[in-house]
Amino acid sequence: MRTCARCGIVLLVAFVLIVDCTGGVRVEAAENALPSDARIQRLLDLHLVLGTPDGELHLDRQVTDGEFVVLLERVLQQPQLTLQRLGTPSAGDEAAAWIRAYAWTRGAWDRVLHVRKEIRNVWFGLRYRRAEGSPWGIGRDNWLFTSLRDAYLDDGLIDLSFQPMKLMSGSEGINMLLTAAGFGGEVAAMKIQMKDRVGDVALRVVCRQHGFDNVMEYAGKPLTREDAGLLVWRLLAERTNSD
Repeated sequence: MRTCARCGIVLLVAFVLIVDCTGGVRVEAAENALPSDARIQRLLDLHLVLGTPDGELHLDRQVTDGEFVVLLERVLQQPQLTLQRLGTPSAGDEAAAWIRAYAWTRGAWDRVLHVRKEIRNVWFGLRYRRAEGSPWGIGRDNWLFTSLRDAYLDDGLIDLSFQPMKLMSGSEGINMLLTAAGFGGEVAAMKIQMKDRVGDVALRVVCRQHGFDNVMEYAGKPLTREDAGLLVWRLLAERTNSD
């Protein structure tokens, strides 16, 4: 009996030593563990962040430009919560005429933008009908293609010189985040005004003006998939007025 117990202890010690040396079990556990950050879990619940084909998240891997654009586009497709809905004005309200004029003007402009998007989509489809003629060096059957097309045609996040396979830096990610949030013009103007070639100073100023100060911690370093998810969560929170 004692001999069996001793053999069991020896085998257990040997297993612990082997696992500790190889790290195999630790790596597997780390890969399959749920994200510790609740914000990443929220993105997973909304299917905004998806795993790679092997079923893992690989949050520590540096994100590519194309992957980040896909994340932004998924957020931009989410319903946007307006801070205040326009109600029906009461009789005699002095602002009633202005509210009606604003609603009509906004609706008309939205229709103009919709027609312009449709024209651009038709032009894009005619120009890139064949997979081998598609832009950005990828085929139309590539999983990135639809999001990149929407980012180019509908949201103006990228142009035809965009390189989806390039690894993204934190500063590039912040710049694209601000563009998706509608502040890209401010960043461009601030860079010229401040003669800021790198752009980090301009990014910091615009971030501070719009309450994005905390995202500047990613500037000047590689952007991991986890960092990209947290930037995207910040955009989601901005658009839905959530925490």
